[in-house]
Amino acid sequence: MRIAEVNDIASVATEIAVGLRTLGHEVDFFAPRLFGARLPAFVKPVTAPARALDWLDLIRRVRAGHYDLAHIHYAYLGNLGRLGRFPYILHCHGTDLRGESAFTRPLVRSAVRGARHVFYATPDLWPYLRDLRPDAEFLPNPIDLERFAPASPPSAGAGVFICCALTEIKGAGTVLEACAILAGRRPDIRFTAYAGGAYAPQFEALPNVTLIARQPRWKLPAIINQHAVVAGQMKLGTAGMAELEAMACARPVVTWFNEPDAYPEAPPFVSVSTADEMAREIERLVDDRAASDSAGASGRDWIARHHSLANVAARVESVARAIVDGVPVPPPH
Repeated sequence: MRIAEVNDIASVATEIAVGLRTLGHEVDFFAPRLFGARLPAFVKPVTAPARALDWLDLIRRVRAGHYDLAHIHYAYLGNLGRLGRFPYILHCHGTDLRGESAFTRPLVRSAVRGARHVFYATPDLWPYLRDLRPDAEFLPNPIDLERFAPASPPSAGAGVFICCALTEIKGAGTVLEACAILAGRRPDIRFTAYAGGAYAPQFEALPNVTLIARQPRWKLPAIINQHAVVAGQMKLGTAGMAELEAMACARPVVTWFNEPDAYPEAPPFVSVSTADEMAREIERLVDDRAASDSAGASGRDWIARHHSLANVAARVESVARAIVDGVPVPPPH
């Protein structure tokens, strides 16, 4: 098949493209320019003329490529398929549904309804889709287990890597409180986080936190592997690519996970819901190296069973093949 992957969210599209090519398909990637993506919601409509021109160009290029179908990432961008009148799979990722505005809501609903099939990347997105698309399917994010692999056991690392953004939606306030607790109780436990986000100045003010500039993606496995423990988001109750990639590196991940029924077996996150619990579990894992190594190994094994690129690409392939052949989409395994 010839497949167009459109837009990349957390590297999911480019990872799936690699997996589909391995299966023998011809895959091209298209990146929208997304004018004004970082502007406040009430300002974004001003960018509509520029975006419209970019959409028309994208539609022209996809249609000129004579693809069997497109796999479009981020909900409202599915309208590229509707306007271009080509079949598409829509892949929803989070903010595209959680952050709907009066401006984007009609676009999202149009895109979701027009898709031949709908995937969503994290279990918490189901409530946003069940009325519009009761056939929407949770597709675990693909993790490259060769790139994200342990260079050493967690016990050989030092300190804690905060893998989530320092923003409200990621529960950074709770992570900040946990860091503050340990600054007083265990000043020897050091934290590293990416600079940026509304909470960054408060993290920087703590004596046990070091902020670093955001690094190229290829450096991320090495950064994770330098640390003994990884701290993740504390608000959404689900795991994003950052937490999953840390787990693939065999690091114990302390985060809040509240979707135990999303998988055939519950993921071995160290799940906590408060700052006190997060601080206590981080302290335990730093001190108990055997427990840290065991948790890390269990996490990597679980990622291999449920998030391998080969399995995710195979599922996209089976859905795409059914759409191209004009037959019902087979149920997921």
